[in-house]
Amino acid sequence: MSKTSSRFLLPLHVIVNILLAYVCYEACRLAFIAKNWSLLGDSLSWASFWQMSRGGLLFDTAAICFTNCLYLLLALQPFGRGNRVLRQVTKWVFLIPNIVAVVINLMDSAYFSFTQKRVTANVFAEFQNEGNLGSIIGVEFIHNWYFVLLAAVLLVLLVKGYRPASAAYEQQPVRRYVVTQVVCLLLTAFLVVCGARGSSFRTATRPISPNDAFRYANQPIETNVVLNTPFNILKTLKHKTVDLPTYFADQAELDSLYSPLHLPRPDRIERRKNVVVLIVESFAEEFIGSRNRYLDNGTYQGYTPFADSLLAHSLTYRETFCNSWTSIDAMPAVLASIPRIHDPFVLSPFSLNKINSLATELGQWGYESAFFHGAENNSMGFRSFARSAGFGKYYGRTEFYADERFGGEKEFDGTWGIWDEPFLQFFCTKMTEMQEPFVTAVFTLSSHHPFAIPEKYKDVFKDEGIHALHKCIRYTDYSLRRFFESARQQPWYSNTIFVLCADHASSKTTHAEYKTELGHFRVPILFFDPSGELPVGCVDGIAQQIDIMPTLLNYLGYDQPYIAFGKDLFHTPPADTWAFNYFNVPQLIRGNHLLQFDGHQTTGFYDYRKDSLLQHNIKGQEPDESSMERQTKAIIQSLMQRMKQNSITYKKE
Repeated sequence: MSKTSSRFLLPLHVIVNILLAYVCYEACRLAFIAKNWSLLGDSLSWASFWQMSRGGLLFDTAAICFTNCLYLLLALQPFGRGNRVLRQVTKWVFLIPNIVAVVINLMDSAYFSFTQKRVTANVFAEFQNEGNLGSIIGVEFIHNWYFVLLAAVLLVLLVKGYRPASAAYEQQPVRRYVVTQVVCLLLTAFLVVCGARGSSFRTATRPISPNDAFRYANQPIETNVVLNTPFNILKTLKHKTVDLPTYFADQAELDSLYSPLHLPRPDRIERRKNVVVLIVESFAEEFIGSRNRYLDNGTYQGYTPFADSLLAHSLTYRETFCNSWTSIDAMPAVLASIPRIHDPFVLSPFSLNKINSLATELGQWGYESAFFHGAENNSMGFRSFARSAGFGKYYGRTEFYADERFGGEKEFDGTWGIWDEPFLQFFCTKMTEMQEPFVTAVFTLSSHHPFAIPEKYKDVFKDEGIHALHKCIRYTDYSLRRFFESARQQPWYSNTIFVLCADHASSKTTHAEYKTELGHFRVPILFFDPSGELPVGCVDGIAQQIDIMPTLLNYLGYDQPYIAFGKDLFHTPPADTWAFNYFNVPQLIRGNHLLQFDGHQTTGFYDYRKDSLLQHNIKGQEPDESSMERQTKAIIQSLMQRMKQNSITYKKE
């Protein structure tokens, strides 16, 4: 037996080639920083650079996995070894995507100074009608000649550094070669999937998105150092390009119909109260007995005895709606007054925009802030959004486990995270350790598929309802009761305003009224002030999730201008209240009417209070329709205009 055939060899050439790609991505990152030093240099330190590079490795890995998956398949497939044609094809399948990645990374480094955000797939639509694009690019090549030189150097590195399979490796005995290739291919396939996701299946519920770059950045602009352009383009390819609507050519007319700019009230009264927001998973209005006494011929009791009792001591509104469709819509809506339109904000091309929130605004007043979610820390991208929204601390499953007072891993539900009862107790205790005033938010998780509850409560909260979710709602309601029992004993309790709402309504509806395009958005929203300063009762008007931020800031007497797409409920006449949400098409709820708008014209108009099942489209029959359509257009145009201009924070003139 020859010396070659007796050795066990591995496809090390593949590792070398992939490492070349990593070197090119990091070189482009350094070039990006150098080119944009005037924008980045003030906040950059060695510590922040290493933090961003560590995060950048995650996003580089995702991009490299996406762009090199075909190369890896060809390089590790077990057939055709020694075939010269296959060798050349494999080589160029590696070189072309990585050369393109280098070029677009460097081009974006130059373009960034104009946009101050990484290019997305929308760039193809933005420039599709530019007839002089070639000359523009040519001029920029001259102005940025050093990038052309760097691109040439990296191209030479890729071409000269590329390694095909060695002769020794390909001359192994056939069986050994095939087994090695197959095993390496299967292992690589698993690693590529994990790399493209940005995590294993065990540690995250969804693949990383551009918004996750906030985990490694201290300021929004630094997310662009963490990201790379190939990743950004690939991740936004599936997003439909949303053109900026121009329903109103005159900005003054647009602002007169709708403006998200909120100014300090001249009659403001300063209240430095703590703010606690509870976002409860799938806690639909349908489950709240006191909001549905008319159901089941007046016999309906619901599944939330504690929420019913809390409502009796809180301020709520006749009609209350969410602006979200999924869980990832809720944080932007509730905490930053950003509604969903088309795609979830955190998955949209605008997810890296600078935003304001309860945490950023109250942070200027010296509030300490923290966000709590009992799942794995990267779950749902919540930690990333909390960071972008200015929350100073994040407490997840990791931090819960680290605190020995609350049961540790035995409180894990086996699927999502920590059971609601112990995690809400953890939430309560951690707030007691915070300095007042503080603003916090918690997102619960137990009222979710697979509809499990702790073993010790299996005989307490039985499947009494129609759906298995109902016992989870009962358990979560009980967990909220236990939270308020503990909170009542804390020194900060009487100086706190609480807000309780759902992240979204439930798909497990059992009543026809909640299966309509309007019913799908009905959630409870209540404001509770233990001090008694806030009025109590259900008042006329329409409330929505995006109203929570401006309502709280004005109630506290906040003294700075800010951007919020909702309204201040406490200072808006009931007739002027409204809600906006997106159910395949935008919808506006105002007064007694629901308007559905397809982007061009009204398609549906309903008197939802008389016609709760929305069976009678009265389009063209009511005078209110025209003004509601104009308001809908104004909301859409203002929202999209500010998203595209990255102007969803207040900028002093």
